[in-house]
Amino acid sequence: MMVRKDCSIGNSPLLLCLFLMFSSFSLGAQSPVFNVRDFGASGDSAQYAQPYLQKAINACHAAGGGQVLLPAGAYTTGTIVLKDNVDFHLAPGATLFASQREKDYENDFVVYKKNDSGKLPGEGTPVLIYAKGAKNISISGKGTIHGQARRTYEPLKSVDGFIAEDTENARNSGVEMKMYYKVKPYTCMVFLEDCTDIRIQDISMIESTDWTLHFKWCERAFVDGVYIFSSLEQGVNADGIDIDGSKDVVVSNCTIITGDDSIVLKSTITGEDYRACENITVTNCSLVSTSTGLKLGTESHGDFRHITFSNCVIRNSNRGLSIVVRDGATVSDVLFSNITIECDRKHFNWWGNGDPIWLVLKRRFPDSKLGKIQNVTFQNIQARGQGTSKIEGYPGEQMLENIRLYNVQLTMEAEDKPDKRATHGFEAHDVDGLVLSDLTINWDNSKGTEPKWDAAVALQRVKNVEMDRVRGKQAAKGSAIRLTEVQNAYITNTLPQPGTATLFEVSGAESRNLVFRDNDPMGIAAQFLATGKEVEKEEINLK
Repeated sequence: MMVRKDCSIGNSPLLLCLFLMFSSFSLGAQSPVFNVRDFGASGDSAQYAQPYLQKAINACHAAGGGQVLLPAGAYTTGTIVLKDNVDFHLAPGATLFASQREKDYENDFVVYKKNDSGKLPGEGTPVLIYAKGAKNISISGKGTIHGQARRTYEPLKSVDGFIAEDTENARNSGVEMKMYYKVKPYTCMVFLEDCTDIRIQDISMIESTDWTLHFKWCERAFVDGVYIFSSLEQGVNADGIDIDGSKDVVVSNCTIITGDDSIVLKSTITGEDYRACENITVTNCSLVSTSTGLKLGTESHGDFRHITFSNCVIRNSNRGLSIVVRDGATVSDVLFSNITIECDRKHFNWWGNGDPIWLVLKRRFPDSKLGKIQNVTFQNIQARGQGTSKIEGYPGEQMLENIRLYNVQLTMEAEDKPDKRATHGFEAHDVDGLVLSDLTINWDNSKGTEPKWDAAVALQRVKNVEMDRVRGKQAAKGSAIRLTEVQNAYITNTLPQPGTATLFEVSGAESRNLVFRDNDPMGIAAQFLATGKEVEKEEINLK
C-alpha cells in the first residue's frame, strides 16, 4: 500500500495518513493456507491420509511457509515430517489418528532413548509427527491428535531394578504381580529434534502409546494451552511433555493427565552425545500423574540448570515433585514455588510412594558417574500425601548441597495399599546446607494410622542446618525431630504440636555443634531433649 508523503500536521490529513500506515501493517498479506483436502485427504478415517498430508506440508514449505490446515474430519496417518515455517493447524472438529500398523512408521529415523522400558535394547520408537533441524514450526488449533494406544494386562515379565525393593515388598504383601504392557507400534506422538522456534498451542493430545510431546535438543520452544491425556491405569511410558537436553523452553496454561510423568526434564544420550537442559519455565499448569507431576530425570547425562516450576496444581498423583539423578549430571538453581499437591499411592509397578517431594542421587549402573544436586528451593508448597518426603544424598560419597524449604506444609495420611512404605513425615540424609523455615508436618488420622509412622522430621548425616519455626510432633511414640550425626545446626522457634512426647532426639557420636534457641516457648512437649550416651554434652548448646 502506498502512503502519501504530503501529510499535514495538526489537521485531519495526518490522522488519515497514520490510519493508512497502521492499516498497511495490520492488513498485510496473510500467510498462505494449504488445505489438506486440496491435496487428496478426504477427512474419512478409513483413508490412509499420510501421502496427502505430507504433500501439503511439502508444498507449504516450498512456498516459503504458511499454514497447513486440517479442516473438521478424521485423518489416519503414519509418520509425517514438519518443515521450516510450517504451522500444522488442526481446526475444531479435526482429529489426526495414529495408524496402528507398524509398517506405516518405517522410516530412516527413530527415537533413540537409552534404557527405555518396554522395548528391547536398540529397538527404536516410531514417531507420528517428526521434525529434525526445522525452524519456525508450530502445531496449533482446537483439534485433536489421537494415538490410539493399546495395552494388555499380563503377569510381571521382569523386575524393574529401580523399584526392585518395592516390588518385592508388594509380592510379600500379597499384591497381584501383574501390570499393563504396551502393544506395538510403540508410537511417540510428537518428536521434535534439534529444532528452533517452536510453538505448540491449544491442541488436545490423547492416548499416546509412548511419550506424547518430546523436545530433544531444541531451543526456544513454547507450549501453551495444551490438553494431554492418557489412561492413569494403563498408560505406561505415556509421559505428557518431555523436555530433553533443550533450552529456553516455556510451558504454560496446560492440563495434563497422564499414566506416566506429566512434565519431565531429561538429558538422554544418543551414542555418546547429550546436552544440558537449561532455562526452563513451567507455570500455571494442572497436572495428574500415576507417576510424577513435575520431575527432573531419571535420564541425566547432561546438566540441568536455571529451572522454575510455579503456580501449578498436582492432584491424584503417585509423586509430586522430584529430582532423580542417575547418570552423573549436576542439577543446580532449581525453584519450585506456589504449588499445591495431592498424592495418592498407585499400583506397585509405578515409580512413586504417594510422596510429595523426593530428591535423590543414584547410580544407574555400578560404574556410572555420580552426579550432584545443589541450590534447590521449595517455597509456598501445600502438600498432602501417603509417603515420606525425602532429600537423599549418596552416603559416603556425595552430599546434596544447599537445599531450602520455605513455607512448606506436608500432611501425611494413611496408605490404602497393603505394601506399606511410609515412615517419617520428612527425611533428609547426606546433605550439606539444609534450610527448613516454616515447615509444618501434620499427621491426618481420619483414615487410620500406619505402624511404621515415626518422626515428623528425621535428619541423618546432615551438616550446616538452619531450622526455624518448624511445627510438628511424632506420629505415635518417640520424638518429633530426630537428629542423627548432625553437625553445625542452628535450631530456633520450634513449635511442637499438642501431644508431643520428646521434641528433640540427638544421637550419633559424630553429632557436633548443635545450637537450640527459643524452642517450645509454651512448654508443650513432655520432654524437650533426649540425647544418646555417645553424644558429647559440650556439643549441645541450649540458649
